[in-house]
Amino acid sequence: MSRDEVAGQAGQGGPAHKLEPRTMRLLVVLAQARGEVVLADDLLDAVWPGLVVTPSSLYDAVAQLRKVLGPDHIATVPRKGYRLATKVEPVMPAGHEAAAPPTVSPLDRLAPAVTSTAAAPADEPRLGPRSVAVLPFIMRGLPESLSFLSESLTGALIFELSRQPGLTVVALGTMLTFGQRHPPPQKLAEELGVRYVVDGQLEQRGDMLHVGVQVIDGRRGTQTWADELTLPASAWHATAGVVVGRLARALRFELNDLASREALVPASDAEVQARAFAAQAWVQLFARAQTPDTNQRATRLARSAVALAPDLSQGWMCLSYADWRAANYHWSDEPRPEQLARALAEAERAVMLDPRDPDALYVLSLSARSLGQRERGDESLRHCLRLSSSYAAAYGLLAYSAERHGRHDEARALCDKAFEMSPLEPLRVIWHWVRAEASVATGDPKAALHEAQRGLAVNPSYGQLFLVGAVAAWRLGALDQAREWVATLRREHPAFGSLAAVRTTYAPTFDPACLAQLDQLLDTLREAGLPAQ
Repeated sequence: MSRDEVAGQAGQGGPAHKLEPRTMRLLVVLAQARGEVVLADDLLDAVWPGLVVTPSSLYDAVAQLRKVLGPDHIATVPRKGYRLATKVEPVMPAGHEAAAPPTVSPLDRLAPAVTSTAAAPADEPRLGPRSVAVLPFIMRGLPESLSFLSESLTGALIFELSRQPGLTVVALGTMLTFGQRHPPPQKLAEELGVRYVVDGQLEQRGDMLHVGVQVIDGRRGTQTWADELTLPASAWHATAGVVVGRLARALRFELNDLASREALVPASDAEVQARAFAAQAWVQLFARAQTPDTNQRATRLARSAVALAPDLSQGWMCLSYADWRAANYHWSDEPRPEQLARALAEAERAVMLDPRDPDALYVLSLSARSLGQRERGDESLRHCLRLSSSYAAAYGLLAYSAERHGRHDEARALCDKAFEMSPLEPLRVIWHWVRAEASVATGDPKAALHEAQRGLAVNPSYGQLFLVGAVAAWRLGALDQAREWVATLRREHPAFGSLAAVRTTYAPTFDPACLAQLDQLLDTLREAGLPAQ
């Protein structure tokens, strides 16, 4: 490390500004490149050695530097990385004017001056607002044969969380040093520089294995999320997958929602503004009920994001999802085929910009299936799950695909998997709908009506549930309810307001060999009063 880096100073005089060590290290690495582009992956390796981080950590550090140095000193090179846009000139420490020049001077004449500090601002952790530390699970009453579970579960959870876009996760080796002795969560969060601490316990009670997990906000000292599971001890092998899946998905909602409500966006940094807009759009699309209003808000936010940062994958993903919804549910006046084609192109761009983002693959699957590209849609979902095994929504959409291929039992099992992974997810309304359709197709309208009613309790604006519910009610002899739900379709859901509209929306999603299933739905809807046009 050079003398300049130890001093942590750069500039031509003027007021000094504090940077946390990793942000200072980022400046050093960029300065050492002397105006050349430094690849994003190389910056992640150099600045965060030993940590599992996503590009979001790099974006935050670059934003902090721009806030201190000014927006013109660090240039973004799309799809590559960053470079220092200021000329590099050696800076001599005071009192050493006659000394020989250093062989490498990592810091330039930048104004204002910068001073490294071991502490970040009091209101922001060193590793950023979306940073997590996972403590080893405390074991109580477990036999020696299951003593490996704590380390196994902790490792699996860290691995899965590290794959969630936007999270910075402290590496397993660091966390295992805490063993079974845990410091207070707030103290640990301060020491490690994280916002959140995940703390859990494993306890055997007779033949049952009890798993409890909580997430502590290290800044506030409050519990933000908790879950408990009780499984047969003999089913220990299922414990990791279920706990990991639930926690990873729940934290994704928690942190994106937090970002949308609390993010302070420097007006001078377009990239940070864009990511804040994209986070807010994500919340509207994934964590709010699916309605025309939430979709319009998401569209505005996503458009703002891509206008500010054309290479931001999350912005294009959100825009694609909003466009797909508008087309699929007839929420805009634009011709449906054109809007679906644009949604697919936007999803493809999002995947190209970030091939590891499971959200982008999920949205690509939706657009592809609506355009009749069923095999491509299914492969996108399978790849999504290879990237993030906890992505509950992908299981739900695979269930939808299985149902449209006539594989009803498989569809139910995949819905069960989705509910197990994320029992409170807003997108679970889709899984209730798939279960209802499977029950209708297998001759159980009572179960179908029950699922439709459960789904409407989650989202009373979800049109597909009125459709399948009307079919189930008619076949049960609840004719007034069926007619009422058909009237709701005609009045509030243009995508399902006529037999022709239903066929246009549904037909491309069915396997050709299973179109008789669609015809049976349409026949019942005709009897219940849905008009032809």
